Amino acid sequence: TYTMKQTNRTKIDLVKGYIEKYIELGIKNHCGYSKKFIAKVIAAEHPSLFKDVEAVRTYIRVITQSKGKGDFYEKYSDIASRFALVSNGYNEEITGEPFIIPKQYKKPLIIADLHSIFWEKWAVMAAIEDGVKHGCDSVIINGDFMDFYQFSKFSKDPLTIDKVMDEKEWGVDVLQILQDTFGKVFLKMGNHDIRREKFIKDRFFELDFATYSDYLMFDRSTVDIIHDWQHIHFGKLNIIHGHEYYGGGVHIAYNRLNKTFDNVLSAHSHVSQSVFRQNINGKAYGSWTIGCLCHLHPRYNPMNNWNLGFARAERDASGEFEVINRRFIDKKHYPA
Repeated sequence: TYTMKQTNRTKIDLVKGYIEKYIELGIKNHCGYSKKFIAKVIAAEHPSLFKDVEAVRTYIRVITQSKGKGDFYEKYSDIASRFALVSNGYNEEITGEPFIIPKQYKKPLIIADLHSIFWEKWAVMAAIEDGVKHGCDSVIINGDFMDFYQFSKFSKDPLTIDKVMDEKEWGVDVLQILQDTFGKVFLKMGNHDIRREKFIKDRFFELDFATYSDYLMFDRSTVDIIHDWQHIHFGKLNIIHGHEYYGGGVHIAYNRLNKTFDNVLSAHSHVSQSVFRQNINGKAYGSWTIGCLCHLHPRYNPMNNWNLGFARAERDASGEFEVINRRFIDKKHYPA
């Protein structure tokens, strides 16, 4: 018993010394050090005393008064208060830069919301034909290329789950077709595209798995994958999937213009719309939403106001642009 108490005393004194050291470093360098970081350092430098990082964190929590009560902990109150002053909060804010479409690509075909094997094949082929006809030099897939139905949080039909097992093969085949046809493909991830990775990370935090890029990789692929939280710059036009801003309502294009305060093209809501406004100095801004290229009446939302559609865009050297928004009606497409 005496040896055990002596060992605990040694561990407490050791950990206390490290905490005081990092308090001084934090004050000196105007930064903070987390309990987990300090625990990792101690565990690595004293493996004979601590079996793992969690064992060290137990002592750190004692000394910083985040565990337990009573007179035993009063002696560490000064350390606890000083440590709190140099502890940094965790910042999950996303601060990534926008993805800039290189200047050599001036006329992209813009498609979105194919939702993998739930795609409306004839509409996708019609959009591709229109892109070829008008000399499009690239394709921007503006989110929800894949669906990952089996990873949805909503109720699922077992028969449907059985059908989506070849989803990866579908995705690779379609990307190859688009790349072979137009030369360059830009694929922005939407809220459905991130389902698979989110599902795996939520349940198996430290498991290694194929990323979205690896999942859809094929020989000779030059597809650029754009993160779901990145917006795209195509000259003076911003392109987002649409899930980045909560809410859509009935007047989707108008609402997204009011949220972005800039020229914006979006998808996600499966509806073709356009709206224009002027600021106080007469500068015009536009918002375009494009229709989907998936089945219009899925089991989870059979009654809706969706429509099939796609868009093309053109820009000049100054970044000025034109959006050509197309809506399908009776398998023919018209200006939206």
